[in-house]
Amino acid sequence: MDHLLVIRPEAWHWATLGFVLMALEIVLPETVFLWFGLAGVATGATLFVVDMPTAYQIGLFGLYALLSYVPVRVYVRRWQKGDMLAARGLNQRGQSLVGQRVGVTEAVVNGFGAARVGDSRWRIACDEDLEVGASAEVVAVVGTTLQVRRAHASTPQPAGPAPSAPISG
Repeated sequence: MDHLLVIRPEAWHWATLGFVLMALEIVLPETVFLWFGLAGVATGATLFVVDMPTAYQIGLFGLYALLSYVPVRVYVRRWQKGDMLAARGLNQRGQSLVGQRVGVTEAVVNGFGAARVGDSRWRIACDEDLEVGASAEVVAVVGTTLQVRRAHASTPQPAGPAPSAPISG
């Protein structure tokens, strides 16, 4: 192992190693080489300023690699976990409407009516009759029907545009 310490890498060796590793990042389907490439370039940049023995250079490269890779990896794992949680409601648009207000576009009579959410018309079910223009809060989704209740003043604004009033002339 002592023969390895005889080789004295210079700053350009480390910078070249760094750029080669970053080039591998482009070609290979991994996201690891970039951080080690940055560590190599940073080690080379440090050696342009400060001369140090080979063992310290290797240690500095390892330190830069840890400082560049570990925080990014921790962040990416948190980000991926958040994406997995968000994907749980994928293809279940109605679930994202729970808790939002909608405007009634067809009066609720005998428990059923309609509301507009964005550019979609949804069937709504309510325990009480609601008139056109009333605000309702979505409490659940059953199939393609929104279960709603009359909205109170403290609930958020409607999810879609307000229902248009008929034009009288």
